[in-house]
Amino acid sequence: MNKNIRVFLYTEYPSPSLNTNLIIENLSKYGFAVENRENLVNFLSLSEQGLYNLATEFSQVRIDDISHPLDSPKTVDPSQIDSELNKISGRENIRGKFYDGYWIQRSLYRILAEKIGAELCGSSIHIIFTGRLFGTFEDRRYHARVVLLGAPSLISTSGLIEAPAKPREYYYVRGRMIQSGMDIGELDNLYKGRFVEYDDLKITSILTSYVLQVIFYELTGNAFCDSTACCLSNSHWQEEVLKVQYEGKLCSKCSDLLS
Repeated sequence: MNKNIRVFLYTEYPSPSLNTNLIIENLSKYGFAVENRENLVNFLSLSEQGLYNLATEFSQVRIDDISHPLDSPKTVDPSQIDSELNKISGRENIRGKFYDGYWIQRSLYRILAEKIGAELCGSSIHIIFTGRLFGTFEDRRYHARVVLLGAPSLISTSGLIEAPAKPREYYYVRGRMIQSGMDIGELDNLYKGRFVEYDDLKITSILTSYVLQVIFYELTGNAFCDSTACCLSNSHWQEEVLKVQYEGKLCSKCSDLLS
């Protein structure tokens, strides 16, 4: 079954700590055929107008207020489009903005469909690793996400840092420090090792588990496993991610599905 599934990986300036070749090596142990297409924009070979159109679409779906859903792309000024052009080309850090994940996914599906057409359907899985932070609107506000399933599936290295919650006491201590007018700059050092950091060397091993979630979703219709010891568990806390996704172990039930 695994040999009939082809997995294609793309990158859009994710964390430099992400090693996609090592992810391919990890996935090969499960029998998956994986192709690394590397930088997404280079693969697409977009024209100057195509780049401008994509930058426009990205700038139109930035989220300014997490309490209001983005029902349609908004009007933006040229400076925002220029900023997105710089991000797409690598001239500007891709971090720092928050996007509606579904609108980003729609844009990327459109341009991939123009390039590879029917390859998006059937037994191929397309995964884009991005440094962009994106979210989905649920329970009256946007929530940052690590992974957005679909065609293509998106995995955010920034989301890995921002979406799963840090230890509960971290937020308590942070609130007390702010109330007292204290500098919170050293707070992360106090809790170092209990959450994933930007450009963390653990990112590759952790995201291998998220890639498996994408693949399992395509195979079974369900990305997550009920077992909290399985790397397909839906972790909501950084400490769970560091234990379960980092270890990358499938439970016996999920292993049987791949055997």
